[in-house]
Amino acid sequence: MKIGFNLAGEDVAVIEIWEDKVPQLAKTIREALPFSSYLQHGKLTGDLLLMQTKFLADWENIFYPEDLAAEVVEKGTEIRGAVSYYGPRQQISIMYGNDIPPEPLPVSAIGWVVEGADQLELIGIKTWLEPGARIWLTLLDD
Repeated sequence: MKIGFNLAGEDVAVIEIWEDKVPQLAKTIREALPFSSYLQHGKLTGDLLLMQTKFLADWENIFYPEDLAAEVVEKGTEIRGAVSYYGPRQQISIMYGNDIPPEPLPVSAIGWVVEGADQLELIGIKTWLEPGARIWLTLLDD
């Protein structure tokens, strides 16, 4: 499933949600779309954009950021573009860069930015300074 990320009337990115790895979360997201949210920046969690959702869902495809952070350092893995869901706070997050400090909380890996990663990096930097921009997430044709 592909989701469009629109900021201020401009389509800036496309996110692919892994329906095979997170079937229940994907179904929940599909049913919730379209919806708007406001961008926040993860002040203590690296290069991370956060968007509040209007749904609550259980974890699927769980990983721990502290494990991923160690792997990124050890293997030089690219994390930019990773999309996750953190159920307790009802947030979708997007890693717009490769800075991910260790954090011992589980999250669900749900997808990847397949278009517009460069745009999201610029948006992430701006959101650090000026949070609260309104965005729209919409279902794109499958």
